[in-house]
Amino acid sequence: MLAAALLVCLGTMQYQAIDIKSDCDVTVDVWDVRGSYATQGTALCFLSRAQELTPKPPEGYSAEAVDAILAPFAEDPLTGTDGTVAESPSPDATGNQNSAAPTTGDAAPEQPEALPYDGPNVIAIMNETFSDLSEYPGLEGTNAAPTFFHEVADDSLAAGDVYVSAMGGGTCNSEFEFLTGASMGNMGGGVYPYVLYDLEGVDNLASYFRGLGYGTHAIHPAEAANWRRDRIYEQLGFDTFDDITTMEDADTFRDLVTDRATYERVLEKIDEGEGPQFVFDVTIQNHGGYDTGLVPAADAVHLESDEVENPEVDEFLAAIRRSDEDLRWLVEELNARDEPTIVVFFGDHQPGFADWLFEETFGKPVEEADLEEVQARYRTPYFIWANAAARGKYGDALARIENADVTSLNYLSSLLLDATGLPRDSRALYRSALRQALPAVNLNGYRDAEGTWHWFGETVETDAQQKAEDALKSYAIVQYDQLFKDRSNR
Repeated sequence: MLAAALLVCLGTMQYQAIDIKSDCDVTVDVWDVRGSYATQGTALCFLSRAQELTPKPPEGYSAEAVDAILAPFAEDPLTGTDGTVAESPSPDATGNQNSAAPTTGDAAPEQPEALPYDGPNVIAIMNETFSDLSEYPGLEGTNAAPTFFHEVADDSLAAGDVYVSAMGGGTCNSEFEFLTGASMGNMGGGVYPYVLYDLEGVDNLASYFRGLGYGTHAIHPAEAANWRRDRIYEQLGFDTFDDITTMEDADTFRDLVTDRATYERVLEKIDEGEGPQFVFDVTIQNHGGYDTGLVPAADAVHLESDEVENPEVDEFLAAIRRSDEDLRWLVEELNARDEPTIVVFFGDHQPGFADWLFEETFGKPVEEADLEEVQARYRTPYFIWANAAARGKYGDALARIENADVTSLNYLSSLLLDATGLPRDSRALYRSALRQALPAVNLNGYRDAEGTWHWFGETVETDAQQKAEDALKSYAIVQYDQLFKDRSNR
């Protein structure tokens, strides 16, 4: 018995001492887990995934450090509401007073008068693969741009490019970043929180709106079990989830449920609910691949460019054109309604041919791209927009966010609250301040306040980069606390 216990103890020490994923070069393909186990060994794959299930606390993490970071954001200056954090800063593990707080100034930017708690309906649309290919070199001014989207963006409370951590797939990580305000940059590659973790009790946008008395609804016209959404949405605090089984007779484009069909369901949720509603719509119409040949002749689009000639690009653009038309329908419908409504709209990632498109338009292999060029494949367009009824009711309480033309997906929920005047808790206020020193961060790296992109682990050379690095450290501490502070319930 003693010998067995000793072997277990020694094995555990060795297990904790190495990073199996990197040291043993183990990669578990979430789309083919059995194949990974077969080719790389059951033991190594299992132990690698087990290590990912127990993330290590970041340097400097403690409950006292978290309280110190969040203490300056205990009360929303916009609403006067209590953010339910410690009343005063506490020393962190090193004894320094608030040493891990972001170097962004002492508080979030001032905002106008608050909206009442019986606020507007909020529709969040994560549009499948919605991208503006006209941002690639040589495609500027072509018919690749979604024209109506840009009309709405020009009249929005906030709009621009949002940097994501997925490309060609991994939709669930874009959902995760948007809903939780956490960044995959703090979690590393190959990690899919929807698959790996129990998210019960994790602060996120659905639980936030539920706490305000909103009805909360998720819509995605695919199998409910994909990316474990059938479990995750319940854990996050959605009251209802409409999957493909509730939309089997819906209109389709390329054999996929159209954006408009999901928008019609969104409006049904608002009409059926009592009081304000929050609806998260994960569309599917533009999903790859783009060689189906199912685009009707009347809907065909050909890219008008001498730079790129490719049938997959043409099919993709046909889908984006249909998305743009469906967005027009939604905006016109909402403007005709009396209910104040806010819409946040963004693409989850670029299409799978983004690598090929990069090489075609940048004239170099993706392996030779610098970080700013790498990020060209990880940006999608977004806007936060208020309908006519919301503008009429709330007026100056709706704030145009001028410095949000470049952001990242982890900030989009706090930008939503900043722009609309909805009450903000301490974490949302913290992220608003964090964005001043760290305007964008994703799986690839981060952007400092001077607009320079940096890889993680780069040598610090400027004050702006140092402030961003300090902000990253505090962010990792706050994010770990948000996701993993009570491991017994995760």
